[in-house]
Amino acid sequence: MTPAPHQDLALQQLAAVPGVVGSLVFDEHGDVVASAFPPVFDPAGLRALARGLCADGYYQEWMAGENGALELRYADGHVLVRTVDHSWLLVLSTAQANPQLLSMSLTQVVRRLRVPGAPTSAAAPPAAAPEPAPLELLREIVTAELGAHAPQALELLAKAGSKPRDLVRAAEEVEKLTRLFISRKKADEIGRRMRELLGD
Repeated sequence: MTPAPHQDLALQQLAAVPGVVGSLVFDEHGDVVASAFPPVFDPAGLRALARGLCADGYYQEWMAGENGALELRYADGHVLVRTVDHSWLLVLSTAQANPQLLSMSLTQVVRRLRVPGAPTSAAAPPAAAPEPAPLELLREIVTAELGAHAPQALELLAKAGSKPRDLVRAAEEVEKLTRLFISRKKADEIGRRMRELLGD
């Protein structure tokens, strides 16, 4: 099954979060509809995992409803699962992943994965999506501009407060980091975009 563009983009956003090893979306039949795992992970093994979960009655009962969530902790990593319409998002992360940053990122990615206009429950129509917060928009800029170099910048943003002055300070730090480790040109570009967003 070919993943939809919004699914690929959402999983790419998740891949930029420090500590995330890989993620996938699988449907109620256990078919993997989108995946962003490194090549070292066997696709057949991932499919078997998805099908095994779907065939498990306890899993189906635990994950029923639109807000289903499951977290399994191991010595060297975590597995997190979230319900997305009639499918599930599974994420594998290292034990060192920042729990707050990962939780925030999962909330954003689940929202992006939801099919526009699809009902989330039989009782109520979908609520209008809230306007993205400035911090979320800054994260999108950093992820788009810095690609593989984004994790350190995303950590700086994760530590920022929600007040405008805190966001401006974090944006300045990201610009400095980009100038030091990538290039002045890239720093000027990302700095300009962030300042425009913050109205600074």
